[in-house]
Amino acid sequence: MDIDIFQLPGIVRKRIHYVVLAAMVCALLGMGFVLTQKPFYRSTVEIFVDIGAGPVVGTDTGGSLNMQQVIGSQIYLIQSRDVLRDVVTRLDLTRDPYFNGSGLLSRLLGRTKTDAATVDGVINALLENLSVARNGDSFVFTITVKHGNSEMAAKIANAIAESYLTVADKARLDVSLKTTRTIAEQAEELRQRVLDAQEAVEDFRAENGMISAGDQGLITDQQLAGLNQQLLAARQQVEQQKTAYEQARQLNVSNVEAGAIPETLNSGALSGLRSRYSQALDRQAELAANLGNDHPQMRAIRSQIASIRNAIEIELERIRQLSANTYERTRANLVSLEKRFDDQAASSKDNGKLRFQLVQLTSEAQAIDAVYKAFLTRAEELSRQQDLGNGNSRVISEAVPSDKAVQAPKLLVLIAAVLFGSAAGATLAVLRELLGGTKRMERSLVAKTSAPMLAVMAGNAPSPSGRIDSFTRRLPFARPSAPEALPREAGIRRLGQLLEAEFGATRPATIAFLSPDGSGRDGVAADVARELHVAGEVVLFCDGELRPRDHSAARPSWSVKIRLDAGAPRGHALEDVLHFERIGAGGLRRIAALGSSRVSTAPRTEPVDFTVVDCSGTPAETVIPTVLKHTDAVIIVSTVGATGGDALDTLMAEIGPWRDKILGNVLLSRRAP
Repeated sequence: MDIDIFQLPGIVRKRIHYVVLAAMVCALLGMGFVLTQKPFYRSTVEIFVDIGAGPVVGTDTGGSLNMQQVIGSQIYLIQSRDVLRDVVTRLDLTRDPYFNGSGLLSRLLGRTKTDAATVDGVINALLENLSVARNGDSFVFTITVKHGNSEMAAKIANAIAESYLTVADKARLDVSLKTTRTIAEQAEELRQRVLDAQEAVEDFRAENGMISAGDQGLITDQQLAGLNQQLLAARQQVEQQKTAYEQARQLNVSNVEAGAIPETLNSGALSGLRSRYSQALDRQAELAANLGNDHPQMRAIRSQIASIRNAIEIELERIRQLSANTYERTRANLVSLEKRFDDQAASSKDNGKLRFQLVQLTSEAQAIDAVYKAFLTRAEELSRQQDLGNGNSRVISEAVPSDKAVQAPKLLVLIAAVLFGSAAGATLAVLRELLGGTKRMERSLVAKTSAPMLAVMAGNAPSPSGRIDSFTRRLPFARPSAPEALPREAGIRRLGQLLEAEFGATRPATIAFLSPDGSGRDGVAADVARELHVAGEVVLFCDGELRPRDHSAARPSWSVKIRLDAGAPRGHALEDVLHFERIGAGGLRRIAALGSSRVSTAPRTEPVDFTVVDCSGTPAETVIPTVLKHTDAVIIVSTVGATGGDALDTLMAEIGPWRDKILGNVLLSRRAP
């Protein structure tokens, strides 16, 4: 931006009339709105919506529904045109001036009642005054209607709730009827398909001899399963008998004496023999303690022990033979069962393709039967839902007329209007400063001339006054805008002091004042010359008048832009081309007041300190190259709103090689009329 943020308060103060005028306009508009606005009333009804949607068939084939989306869709259903059209028709809202646009504003705009009082137009107006919201995450919805009449607002809100429940109930009933009819038609078709599928299964079994035993399957399957169970039991018995046979083969009298008899081989006879054998051994031990070995009792006991051992050997042999026979018998049984199982399995394998076809037919029949049962169940559910109507959906809080009118706060509207107008006025002031102020002009001059700004002061030419500026100056609150430039006297004094300081040690000095398109022709050079004279300097001044030349020489036309120095010798002095006047001392008082001074043309021997040449819109513009050749410094004078960029570029092109002589710029602002 071209304006620093810290300059904004000063800009607003300088153009305070923009702010005041914009604030007044906005305040008037706000007051008009406050005076013309009509109060309105709001009435609210609360309804509970029972979302009772289920799958079409059964509980697993209907697809999952997003409950949040279903609930959110109820807001659009309440605001649907079908619901509102029923309300408009029942309450005859086409005659309501609040909706049909037959008020004063419509008459002023030329709208006829026939154009605005259509049903669709009233529905659109009703939608603008209707708001529907959901209370949190509940199933409760609030319907709020705005109307100029409190009783009418309550009637419309209640009518919308009733119409929504009626339309929703009718839609749900229509869907249930259509679904029931469709399900009934499909159920009849499925019933016939179930009968056909079951008949095909029975025919296939009869044709292929696959007799079924109900839920237990085919008889052949049951036989094969029984043989498999017998085969498993036979194999287990063979293993057990084999183990018993191996144990019997290894059993001897020593094992019997030690009591290490397997449980499977232990018998009552063997246990009795072992008990008698133990008692005989104990008796032998007692007799041996008192009698000798040849004693008859000793011989008798030894004979008894030998008899018992022989009996034990005989019993063990019997047990071995019994175990071997049992083992052989179980093996034979196992072989027989394996043969029967193999034969049955081979028979079942030969019928595998037929069995597979039977399984397919049975599965198809069961699937069709399951769908048929699901259709019957759903049909029963829908018939019961029709009796329930709209379920639990109901109005839980009816709308009642409100006694409190809703109206925009008048004071708040006025304050907002004033604040908005003030902000708009401040924005216009800043834009005016950006587009038409002196800051932009200063930066443009410094950038194009590469020279500093010496002074910004008021000019002699009055500035054009716009309609807004003229109007705001006549307002009683308007005050003079803050000056954008130095006063004329202060600016001229500053230029004189700068020249004295710049050329204090290099006098005499020749100063040329140039201006693009002559826009700076308002006596700046003359005033600076007088200011230097007032400061005690000897000043030679040229107001741009050319010195008369010899008529015998070739003389070009005296039009403004013809360069008269083209035929002059290159070493020609400025006194030979321009007419100079020495400012005398007799007019000091008038000079200080910037009035006309008494100029003395008599030759003086006093040395000249400054020579001032005014080339701003004067005939001296035609000899600018000669002036620039003999001058020591150049000051460019521009005027706000008059100096254009193209003219400044043209002047800089004419200065050309003497651009290093440019001392600075002077910017003139037009004075107020």
